[in-house]
Amino acid sequence: MLIAFDLEGTLLDGELFPEMGRALNIEALREITLKGIRGELSFEESLFKRINIIKGVPIEDVKEICRKLSLNRGVKETIKELKDLGCIPTIITGGFDILAERVARELDIGIVYSNRFLLTNGRITSVKKPIVTPEMKAKYLIYLSKKFGFGLDRCIAVGDGANDIPMMKIAGLSIAFHAKDCVKAKAKIVVNDDLNGIIPHVKQFIERATQVNPLFR
Repeated sequence: MLIAFDLEGTLLDGELFPEMGRALNIEALREITLKGIRGELSFEESLFKRINIIKGVPIEDVKEICRKLSLNRGVKETIKELKDLGCIPTIITGGFDILAERVARELDIGIVYSNRFLLTNGRITSVKKPIVTPEMKAKYLIYLSKKFGFGLDRCIAVGDGANDIPMMKIAGLSIAFHAKDCVKAKAKIVVNDDLNGIIPHVKQFIERATQVNPLFR
C-alpha cells in the first residue's frame, strides 16, 4: 500500500510562504498562498507571484524561517503506525526541498518529490524546472504505483489544498485533512482532528483490498 502525503498544512502545521510573509512583513505572501490553496489562483500563477516577491532573499533566511514550522499533531505516531501496517509513506509536494527533506529525515520517509529554489550567490532567483505542479503530483503517484507494483486503486492520497486534487482523484482512497472546501468536496474521507484520524480509514481500506485479493499486502 502506497500513501502519498502533501507537506504544508498536512504533515506540517502551517505553510512556508505565509511564515515568510510574517517574518519579512509582506502580507501579500499569505494572501496569494491562501488563494492558491483555495483554488482561486492556478498553482503556477500563485507560485510565480510569490517567487517574484521574494527574489533576492538569502536562502539562509528561508532556512531559518523553515525551522519555525513544526509537525502537525499525531504525525510521527501516524507514520510509524502506517509503516507497521505495511504502507509505504511518501511526500509529494509543490513546496520546497529545504523543508520537505527536513521533514522526510525527521519521519524516516525515503521518497520525496518537491520543488527547488534556483539561487544566485545564495539568493533566490526562481524555481528549478520541472516544477512540481498539481498535474505532476498525480504523475509522480502514477510512477510510484508502477514502480512498487501497486494499482492506483491500492494507493492513498492525503492533502489539504487545491493542488492536491489531481492526485487525490486518481488514488483508490483520497483523504482531505484539515482541508479547504474545494478539497473536501472531492475527497472520499474528511479528517479534521489530528493525523491519527486517518488510521481507521486506512485499516478499512486495507481490509477491503485484502478481501478482494487475499494475496494483497
